[in-house]
Amino acid sequence: MAKFREVLSERNFFLLWVGQIISQFGDRLNQVALIAIVHDRTPGSPFELAKLFSFTIIPSFFVSPIAGAFIDRWDKKRTMIGCDILRGLIVFVIPFAFLNLTPRFPIYSAVFFIFAVSCFFLPARLSIIPDLVSKEKLLVANSLFTVTGMIGAVFWFVVGGLLVELLKVRGGLYLNSFVYLFSAAAIVFITGHRRRRQKTQNPAVNIEEIIKTSLVREIRDGFKYLKDHSEARFAFRMLFVLMAGAGAAYAVVIVFIQQAMGSMTRDLSLLGMFLGAGFFIGSLIYGKIGHRFSKTKSIFMCLILCGIAMCAFTAVLKGTKSFAGASSVAMVLGIVTAPIGISTNTMIHEMVVERMRGRIFSSLGIAMNLAFLIFMLGASKLAESIDSGWILYGVSVFYVISGLLGFIDLHLFREKGINGRS
Repeated sequence: MAKFREVLSERNFFLLWVGQIISQFGDRLNQVALIAIVHDRTPGSPFELAKLFSFTIIPSFFVSPIAGAFIDRWDKKRTMIGCDILRGLIVFVIPFAFLNLTPRFPIYSAVFFIFAVSCFFLPARLSIIPDLVSKEKLLVANSLFTVTGMIGAVFWFVVGGLLVELLKVRGGLYLNSFVYLFSAAAIVFITGHRRRRQKTQNPAVNIEEIIKTSLVREIRDGFKYLKDHSEARFAFRMLFVLMAGAGAAYAVVIVFIQQAMGSMTRDLSLLGMFLGAGFFIGSLIYGKIGHRFSKTKSIFMCLILCGIAMCAFTAVLKGTKSFAGASSVAMVLGIVTAPIGISTNTMIHEMVVERMRGRIFSSLGIAMNLAFLIFMLGASKLAESIDSGWILYGVSVFYVISGLLGFIDLHLFREKGINGRS
């Protein structure tokens, strides 16, 4: 098997990999800058933060399902360059034209279009990898992208938080714009990539037909499969529970940390680093020993531990405001959360036939984003009336009860003589 250094010696793949790292920095800067915008204009408002973040999620419902069909018709290198340039220009316009406006709709619109463009950039980047490396190096190339993506997400979030704290909102957005343009410049130098020939395919893009075939059919078939297969429904419920709790906590915990620690993005990004590090460690540990345990029991136990860790995190910040204590608990939270997503995704891979996996994951993605969005808006609106800490305690209880009910359900299945889930 080719090693990482051998894959990176492929000039075109190296340029794409560099472009990924730079673009990911831009994504994290953008995320932190949005948090800073809300903190600057409406400090202490989880609902305003949730509204702004909702415009980063909504494009996934309308754009992602049809983006792949367009990507298959377009030159992937040019698509990525165009996406990075367009994102850079939109981000540049925000402080220049929209930041001082009282109506927030222009900023919401800009955020929507940035993430709509990202729905084209991400599949284009993943689709071009087989054109840049030989077949025997493909597994290593994808592994390298995954590993550096996880590390980069944590590292760049920390760097972005510190930079936005230093440069303030305007400076962070201008830097964000430059980073996207720099990413496009790296991709420009990719040369001679192999393009898939599509002689029989009409180059004209029929938007109505694409929506009809790739969106409506896939969603319908995916949810029908979930309805007919109990194992797939179980995985769906677990992911729904996880994303519902994450959505309820997301905007609330950001404002909670800002108020507890007295900073805009610095402590938030550093605590995010420990959470991400814990998730990475948990993924490694579970990847090595997870085969020894039942996946369903692992999910239920980790839901309970996740609730306990979130309760401890809230108590530490609320009671002591200790960064050392909060960072330690955040790392534990990441460790116990990682096996939930890994187990559910593995169960889907094992249970779902190959021809249905794409549609199942597409349907799951839509449902998970919807759960995240609804619970984020609902919990953040509730946080306008009651203390944010109590909402986080509520999410903790939700996770613990979900895990306990899962064990009870599993016990009832066994009493009835039905084989337990793997």
